[in-house]
Amino acid sequence: MRKLRPQKRDNSASPRGQQAVAAILSAARDVLVEEGYPRLTMRNVADRAKMTVGNLSYYYANKEDLLHDLLEAVIQGYVEDFDRIAEDQQRSPEQRLEEMIRFVIGDLATKETTGFFPALWALAIHNDFAANEMSHVYEIERSAFARVIAAMRPDLTKKDRDLLALFISASIEGHTMFVGHKREKTAAGPAIANIAAYSLIGLVRSIDSPTIRGLKVAVPGGGRRAAS
Repeated sequence: MRKLRPQKRDNSASPRGQQAVAAILSAARDVLVEEGYPRLTMRNVADRAKMTVGNLSYYYANKEDLLHDLLEAVIQGYVEDFDRIAEDQQRSPEQRLEEMIRFVIGDLATKETTGFFPALWALAIHNDFAANEMSHVYEIERSAFARVIAAMRPDLTKKDRDLLALFISASIEGHTMFVGHKREKTAAGPAIANIAAYSLIGLVRSIDSPTIRGLKVAVPGGGRRAAS
């Protein structure tokens, strides 16, 4: 299970307080993943954390505050993982890109990711805070991809690198519904990672700005091109 990275709260400075917050956030994540957002109530979280609602309310006055810290704790965990891979100077940019691709696809197969992010996507439709947090976590992922792409292709503009990072992120995250935890094609995850690593690294190595902008024909006689 992915470890949460809770942010320090003013009322949880003591070791006991930090342990309580960690237990609360872990319980909240479990409720969200296993039961869905409608079941993310203060009572259900308190029961999971094996504490009273009163004790829970000491640290979190309402569900919105709790959701905020939960999302921040999840996001911080990904920040550390992405930074670790992207900044590993012992490996070539191509190796770092491959590791990042395989890391993200492997993460899709975990119960936490399969349950957590679709719940966040659904919540983001009607909740501005959730929408902003969702954008934030994917921005972090794209930024990490863009840093590695910059090391591979310093000849490309920042705009082109950002577009490639967006394409890679979208291409990978779209597999959640297919190779996620207990999905129909979960067993295909490792093969999908192989295909993704081969195709996406090849794409980054070979593509140029005219192709991105639609100024070069990808396939003679192919579909209409839209300039970017």
